[in-house]
Amino acid sequence: MKASDYASVLEALHNESALATHLAQQEILIGPSAEFCQVADCDMPIPEERRQAIPGVQRCAQCQTRRERSKH
Repeated sequence: MKASDYASVLEALHNESALATHLAQQEILIGPSAEFCQVADCDMPIPEERRQAIPGVQRCAQCQTRRERSKH
């Protein structure tokens, strides 16, 4: 293995480890994402993709959109 290949592998491992650490810290600080929308009259499931993309998410996309629009 060439030195540049070895360096690339080490960099990828470092980045993967740093990302995993960051995501774990975010979950501790923010709290876990809800599986179902926490708006009282909704209770729709929150898709896994949304929960992974937005740590600590508590609302489905529709309820979050309504909330953001009502602030303006």
